[in-house]
Amino acid sequence: VLTADCLPVVFSAAGGRVVAAVHAGRRGLLGGILMRTVDLIRARVDGSIDALIGPAICGSCYEVPSDMVRQSEEIMPGIGSQTSWGTPSLDLPRAAASQLRERGVRVVSDSRCTLETPTLFSYRRDRECGRQALVIAPA
Repeated sequence: VLTADCLPVVFSAAGGRVVAAVHAGRRGLLGGILMRTVDLIRARVDGSIDALIGPAICGSCYEVPSDMVRQSEEIMPGIGSQTSWGTPSLDLPRAAASQLRERGVRVVSDSRCTLETPTLFSYRRDRECGRQALVIAPA
């Protein structure tokens, strides 16, 4: 899965025999892409599911209009945040991890912020940039 500021999320279940890779931006996260992925995995196998959330823009940097925060909070309570400079923001990594944990998924997160980390690609920082690749393959 290729991302610059959005969430890259990979899933593994059944000892690595079932895997999934998901690009979860704001719209996808609010639209339930992660929960649909968990449901699809659970429909195929029993047992635990592991997820890795890769680097993404953090809640301290993902500035959005206050109306967007309000609308997003109606769909996913707890997604709203505030930037380090005091403006409204969304914290996609925190919201995704919380949502997955509530569904019983074991979550590991790479907490690096793409905007704050110059060695990572960030569309918001650079406008023209490459993409990080988060890859998973079945065992």
